[in-house]
Amino acid sequence: MADSGNKFWQETAPGKYERSVDDLEQLYTTLAKMHEGTGHTFFAITACVTLKIPTSNTESLPQLEAQIEKALRHSWKQMRYDHPTLAAPVVYDPDTKSCKKVYQSPQSASEVNDWLEETFTVVDKAQTGQEFANSDPPVGRFATLYLVTPPHDPQQSEITKELVFHSPHDLIDGVGTLMLLDNLIRAASEAFSSVNNLSEVSFGEESKNLSPHLGVAGNIPSARTAAQETKLQEIQSANADARKDFEILSLPFTSASEIGNSTRIAINLSPTDSQAVIARCKSLGVTPTHVFHAGMALALRDLQTKGQEERKARYIGYSLINLRRWCKEPYNSPKHAAAVYHSASVVSLAVDVVIPSAEQSKVASKRSNGFESALNQVRDFYQSWKPDVDFLSMVPYIATGKLPPYSPETGPVPPPDKAPSVTLSSMGVLDQIIKPQQGSFRVKDPWVIGAKYRSALGLFLSTWKGVLSLGAGYNDAFHTEDEVLRFLESVKEIVLAGLEV
Repeated sequence: MADSGNKFWQETAPGKYERSVDDLEQLYTTLAKMHEGTGHTFFAITACVTLKIPTSNTESLPQLEAQIEKALRHSWKQMRYDHPTLAAPVVYDPDTKSCKKVYQSPQSASEVNDWLEETFTVVDKAQTGQEFANSDPPVGRFATLYLVTPPHDPQQSEITKELVFHSPHDLIDGVGTLMLLDNLIRAASEAFSSVNNLSEVSFGEESKNLSPHLGVAGNIPSARTAAQETKLQEIQSANADARKDFEILSLPFTSASEIGNSTRIAINLSPTDSQAVIARCKSLGVTPTHVFHAGMALALRDLQTKGQEERKARYIGYSLINLRRWCKEPYNSPKHAAAVYHSASVVSLAVDVVIPSAEQSKVASKRSNGFESALNQVRDFYQSWKPDVDFLSMVPYIATGKLPPYSPETGPVPPPDKAPSVTLSSMGVLDQIIKPQQGSFRVKDPWVIGAKYRSALGLFLSTWKGVLSLGAGYNDAFHTEDEVLRFLESVKEIVLAGLEV
């Protein structure tokens, strides 16, 4: 469990602020330490967004690129001021034998420049943001921003820049990252419009913007009531029972002696199919999250070994919840984007399916694959509960209830899951989080994932300007790009056929 003391930021030395970590921050810190031997940072956040900026007849391309870089450097410093938690890493305190967050306000311009040198990098090699992200660069102690330039077509009237954001997960979560990118792009567009008259960002008072412990932001009591404890035990028992006497669906993977790169790939539905899916969901009283979670369970079912007889099996999963709407002001807003304000559901999602026999699978169509049954089970799960006071009281257990104690030593890397599954993170309507146009900057195709260094597969569903996108994060030691793409296409086909669109 995380240390519950000192959950408020306190100045422990001039310009130095500390607080204890909450259970979610402890979760990501501990998992990163447990997997430190891989040379990677477990569950690190990676995000990317494309910017299109008009070229000008009065400026050369190098001049325009220099102005864009200057504006982005300035806005990144502004983000350090507005969201200082980006530079507040978790450290282990040997005296208290516990982890804590530490923020040091820069005391001079040289310290600001040192931080900027460490966290803002221009990638000169012509490549896309996703190509660079898939090279899996190391994660630093602070959040890092990369400015990537894809190959430029001189016939185009716009120049393309891509921003890749990289951070330990104990600093920020996925939705917070999207909020941060919107804040960053807004600040950059403002700086770009007056790039020759920028005022230096002045540090010294930014500690007022440090984001608090989730327990503070969400008014979560430090202890559960007796009734809440009983309810948690009942849920734990039900979750355990859900795995009894059932074959649990698992994801095939290739064995590997070493961990590879965390990799992202995605498919987009056509605008026509996207709108048809959204309209059909509305008519059925479900959401795209429901239908894709159902489709994902069935696509996983279709990967199981077929026998001579059909057999029953079960998909076990969970949902991820953005807790910001249940936090008090201003912590429920983009002003506190750099925070870990989310949780997994405490109740497991169980979807019962039938694995067809080898003979049945030869003639089965996507339209007769049990989609309606799976969708009803997923819908009922999502609609059967919602975050409330009781749920919030259980968030600490969800995060660290089964987590081993933090060890400051680097130990052996845990083996890959022998029976990995597939998870779904529904990121929502991204153009309601990131504005598609900010001044001269036209924004395209934002995405975010959590790094994968085990054998499981993480899917990410989102909508951008009416187009549904299904992405996947995977480790290339255990899965190939073709294999993951086939899985994504299978999910899409099952959804389209199941909805009859």
